[in-house]
Amino acid sequence: MQLHMSEQDVVDACAVYVARRCQADPRDVVVDLIYDRGFAAEARAGWQTVRLSEQEMVDAIAEFLEAYHNFDPYALDIQLQFPDENRIEAYVVVGALPG
Repeated sequence: MQLHMSEQDVVDACAVYVARRCQADPRDVVVDLIYDRGFAAEARAGWQTVRLSEQEMVDAIAEFLEAYHNFDPYALDIQLQFPDENRIEAYVVVGALPG
């Protein structure tokens, strides 16, 4: 099975990921997605600012899909995509073999 995650889905996943680490409510986390020689995100939770690497964004999506949709995070192949100059999206293959 394949999933397409919109830019808002990626933002939501990053917000939940940062909220857990900063002990904040995900609704109070502001996330900006960045593409500059690689994917990244910058999130603000209250007075804290956190920069997520591409790998941390992938981890955030895996944790989000595990927590909210009961997917096995180890069975996901997550690829961030830059389909045009205005959006960052993710494509997920569920049931992917590791490696």
